[in-house]
Amino acid sequence: MVGEYSYCPVETKQHLKNKVALCSWSPKTDLIALGFCNGVISVHRYKMVCIWESPITSDSDDITQLVWRPDGKSLACAYRSGRMCLFLANDGFVYYELRFADAVTHLSWTTIDRIAEQTRNDGTNAATFFPDFSCLNTVESDSSLNSSSDMYKFAQLLSNSDRRYTVTFVTSYYSPSLTLLTVYSCNTLHFYGCDSFELARWRVKSSLFVALDSKFELLDCRFSACQRYLLILYRWLSENGETSLELQRIPCDGLVKLGAQVREISLLHSSIRICKELLDKSFGQICTSWEDTILEMDVKFTKYAKERLSRNKNWSLCVELLEFILFGNCPTSLRKFLVEDWTAPSLKRTGTATLKAYESIKTICFQQLQLILQRLLFHSSTLLGKLRDTQRYEPFGIPADSAIKLCSTVGSVLQKTQELHLVIEKSVTHLRGFFKWIYVAILKLSGRVLPDDFPQVTHSERELVIDFITNYLQPVIVEGELQGFNVDLVEQYIRPGEVRKPLELVVAHSLKDNTDRAKLRDLVNLSEEKLRSSACPVGLFPYCPRATLADLIQKSLRNDIDSLFGPPTAGDFSRSCFAFEDTVSQLLHCGSTTQFDPLWAFYPLFPVSATVDTKLRASVSDTANRSTLFAWSPPSAVDGSADVLVLMEFETGSLNSKISLKRTAAVLLDALPNMPSSNYGSYRLQDFEFFTSELLILLLCRSTNERETISDSYLPAADVNIASWLIMLPIQNILVSSEAIDLTNPSTPLWTSAGNSPCLLSCHNLSELITPANVESLPWEAVKLATNGDRSIVFVLFKGRCLCRVYLLERPEPEDTGITQDNLREQRMETETVEATT
Repeated sequence: MVGEYSYCPVETKQHLKNKVALCSWSPKTDLIALGFCNGVISVHRYKMVCIWESPITSDSDDITQLVWRPDGKSLACAYRSGRMCLFLANDGFVYYELRFADAVTHLSWTTIDRIAEQTRNDGTNAATFFPDFSCLNTVESDSSLNSSSDMYKFAQLLSNSDRRYTVTFVTSYYSPSLTLLTVYSCNTLHFYGCDSFELARWRVKSSLFVALDSKFELLDCRFSACQRYLLILYRWLSENGETSLELQRIPCDGLVKLGAQVREISLLHSSIRICKELLDKSFGQICTSWEDTILEMDVKFTKYAKERLSRNKNWSLCVELLEFILFGNCPTSLRKFLVEDWTAPSLKRTGTATLKAYESIKTICFQQLQLILQRLLFHSSTLLGKLRDTQRYEPFGIPADSAIKLCSTVGSVLQKTQELHLVIEKSVTHLRGFFKWIYVAILKLSGRVLPDDFPQVTHSERELVIDFITNYLQPVIVEGELQGFNVDLVEQYIRPGEVRKPLELVVAHSLKDNTDRAKLRDLVNLSEEKLRSSACPVGLFPYCPRATLADLIQKSLRNDIDSLFGPPTAGDFSRSCFAFEDTVSQLLHCGSTTQFDPLWAFYPLFPVSATVDTKLRASVSDTANRSTLFAWSPPSAVDGSADVLVLMEFETGSLNSKISLKRTAAVLLDALPNMPSSNYGSYRLQDFEFFTSELLILLLCRSTNERETISDSYLPAADVNIASWLIMLPIQNILVSSEAIDLTNPSTPLWTSAGNSPCLLSCHNLSELITPANVESLPWEAVKLATNGDRSIVFVLFKGRCLCRVYLLERPEPEDTGITQDNLREQRMETETVEATT
């Protein structure tokens, strides 16, 4: 019989300190994610071996939602503070984070594979022009781009984004898919394409209840299996004590019709966002490297200068050093500072480390920053080309002028990076001469006799040292107090504000105007006439001599990207993908129950294909025949009465003016087969999930007069008289014998608090639908379950939320000996471990 399994407990895990709040199985692998009450996320194998665990935050933020992406490569977690993080499934790296004003109470991921339009696959040839990031040299070449660094992981995400973009259509059965993330916070639904591109936003509102004194709560939001509409489940509580359950349907045909364009824009947004993350990381490396190397030199000079200024307010370090190099006058305090405080070995180490760091910064500017900026310009110009196709992309409300501005800013940043590269070369030349002169001076001041072949300071190097002391070594005075010294010109580029000494002054000659200086436009391969036309105006990559690299990267680029992909309007918007104005609703329950905490679950039902090619089930032609299963539990009519489970199958096809149900039935949880009656109450539905399209796994509890001896100290002693069972309920047998219901009045509930159905649902008894082979008794009271039907695994969480058990399910072997061993192996659960890759 359907639903007959043998249960094998493979692991019982005790979490000694933390209680499990949420649990979720990966849809593609045997990994389970656990969210703990202290805000920690951990991912485990099915035998509860921990793979990774997120660090404990200082505020111990409560977890509200925990879901997997449909491909099993990412994990989304939401917190009560309004923070939402996206983790890589294989190592827990947080690659994206969003913040909302209030707690995120709903989170779901959906794959939209019913993309009707299959356009020519232009793809991206980024890999042809840009090398892999692992080939680059960095500040710390042994660790900056290793497999555990943030730079490496973002680079891998960028490569994966390119591979997702270049989907090859082998046959007509294959079509690209779009991953859609749905987030609910502050009474507003947000929809994101490819994890980050905000596709739509809607402040939810009921179609049935408009009373101002009613309080509502969004329970769930799912796309239908046919992907033509969105289903939203609400719970309403009025001040007079009535509780209502409303199901709302929102058409989203536009999402299917514009699916190809949505996917392309979303992937380009993802690539641009990751390029910006890589750019920030590389710029941070420059800042860190500069601060670490210049700090010692700055501290030495600042300490000495403050001591001299305390005795003489008119004293100047630059004047003292110039007198020393020009006339050989070395005061006693300067001699003591150089010989005793700084010393020749210490100066040599500082100079060597500083020059090496500058060479590393040059490498970052020349390789990492320029490569990332060119990559960013590549994706931005690709987006610009698509936006100029107004017939296909105008509905998204993304102006082409914003894309032109982003390309212009990227070009400006690239020019400023090249400028910083020239400034670093100039600074290295000065610092090399300064360190050599001061090193030789310390040796002579200490009384050492230098050999004849010892390298001496040449005349040109002496001129460089004088220029360095005069023009580069400048004190920083804040409110009349010395704060430090500017020892080079690099700092003015990596700090907000403005460039005090532009490149024209550094190289001592004026630069050409924008038209000739914008060498990047030569890559466009356009004639000078076209460059001066309105299509590609002069100054496409404008040059601002006073702008700093920090402001261009951290402000201008960020603002341009936000402006490009930001919402087209304030408030609600849909980019022509959702028809929020055409919502219809159906009242599921209405009654005076105030303690109504409903259970529910959605499941897409795919048609059975006659071909053995399972990939055909994901084809566009089949999606129109899909239907959506929905199960929910209304409140008990009176205390102690049996719980009821309502099964609904939504009709596909054209979107009518009302919600259409293909088949509907109710199951009364009256009794279990071969189970003695109890005087301690009826069966209570604690939790349930769809195991497959044919099976619904129920978690039932009931008080019992049998007290078991429990040696487990993690189970509360007062709860040992509660028995729990896992039930496999074959739902297709129930739905086949059910009939469609005509919902003529949306305000007429399917179920009332009196325990009856005004719509005359066909009702079945649980005891008549299952056999003892469908029932598995649990050792303790269970409170929650999570299933992975594809791998036949069930996770059960027990009372106290510190004790859990994992069950492997196996079908009994059929008696027909003609079935081959391969078929038997397919019927058993596949237990091998599958790695989750990025």
